[in-house]
Amino acid sequence: MKRLTKNLIGNSIEAFILALETINRPSVKYRMEAFCFLFCNAWELMVKAKLLNDGRKIFYRKRRKQTQRSFSLDDCLNCIFTSESNPIKLNIKKIHELRNNAIHLVIPFIPRDIMGLFQAGVLNYPRTLQEWFSISLSDRIPLGMMVLVYDFDPSQHSLEHARIKRRISVETVRWLTEFQQDIRNQAVSLGDSMQQYYIPIDLKLTITRSPKKADILLSSGVVGEEALILEVPKDIDKTHPYRGKEVVELVNQKLGGTLQINSFDVLCIRKVHNIESRSEFYYKSKYSPRLYSEQLVEWIVKQSAKDPKFFIRTRNKANIERRYKRKKS
Repeated sequence: MKRLTKNLIGNSIEAFILALETINRPSVKYRMEAFCFLFCNAWELMVKAKLLNDGRKIFYRKRRKQTQRSFSLDDCLNCIFTSESNPIKLNIKKIHELRNNAIHLVIPFIPRDIMGLFQAGVLNYPRTLQEWFSISLSDRIPLGMMVLVYDFDPSQHSLEHARIKRRISVETVRWLTEFQQDIRNQAVSLGDSMQQYYIPIDLKLTITRSPKKADILLSSGVVGEEALILEVPKDIDKTHPYRGKEVVELVNQKLGGTLQINSFDVLCIRKVHNIESRSEFYYKSKYSPRLYSEQLVEWIVKQSAKDPKFFIRTRNKANIERRYKRKKS
């Protein structure tokens, strides 16, 4: 193997390891963009090493008075993967597309479908390295690092989530929505080879005596001993993401047009049903606006289903209480 080929492979492996270390550190805010750059760089270097090892060129024809340029990532991929439907090629090209666009957008999190794209790419790289050069990464990378770190609740990173809509622009939401839909459509078209292109992220948590369908198991303790329950500090952005206006929108969506409520209804519900005393529904600090949880939205919808006059009764009771307080004062 030529020295240049060895150097390309060595640098490719280093770029891939750095990509893994970056994506597996959720505290890094720029981790999606950094992963894309390093991942694409790792593949470009490895594909160029493959071309050289096969006795092929990796440079464009040199023009007079210009420096010599090596092949772009797209041209390298076309040289190696001749089929346009190759799932590995499609995976790299899609991440390359994200790399080219992410730099122009502000994306402070990694959406679920994009993480599924990354996960497939991470598993493709060591398999291909082994196939092309008989090099194993098992002594460099612990197996656990190959499974990417992702937020426990993917729904919190949905583009429809109120917290996310407040953090990114309308243009970014639109682009990401179309990009993720393209990923899903392409995955479906690949059929049996889909997992080389995209691995869906889907966690299931069950408390059951038959936990075969669960991804995570909770034990009650060794030999029936009591388990210790710890109070863990909660992220309010996740537990109580909605403001009053957003609660109104969500409730109206779930009611499906049968009823329509407004902000006054939320105010009445909060007062009449003592919502402020229920931490699972309501949060308010000295510096934050009033915030509500998904549980409250579901609770309101259930009350309406049980009592079609729930909102009318709540309004009437709130008005009665208000008049009584005025008289008393």
